Amino acid sequence: MNIENAKPANVEWLNEVIQEEFPYTKFTMEKVASKINNPKYLILIARQENIMTGFCETEFVTEKKEARLNAIYVEESWRDQGIAKRMLAQIVNECKHRKITRLFLLVKESNTDAKALYEKTGFKFEKIHNKIIEGEKVEIWAQEV
Repeated sequence: MNIENAKPANVEWLNEVIQEEFPYTKFTMEKVASKINNPKYLILIARQENIMTGFCETEFVTEKKEARLNAIYVEESWRDQGIAKRMLAQIVNECKHRKITRLFLLVKESNTDAKALYEKTGFKFEKIHNKIIEGEKVEIWAQEV
């Protein structure tokens, strides 16, 4: 299993996954492509040989010394193999490198699988966010880096 920075060749696959899994973002291929070379973002791709198995996107807000995990996804047939944990560990390392002190994310209140992963990887529930995504309450989870 390799985890690497996304490349322009990954945009089409990323766009398909985002449209399917995160449709509320209303992202376009152009928006996805623009983030790949923007230092404010880090998009990681998990790959097993030539198969893309997952991705995550993090946005860095350096002036606040924080980063937001905007998305994390692992293909269903590749789940429970530690891929998401490895991507999160790489994000935490990048946060330390960039002198980021807080990593946070938003998660739907009903997404118990994701919340279990976040808890195992050092995140803690902070509060209910005022945002509603696809009709659901959203929670803020964070960890100090």
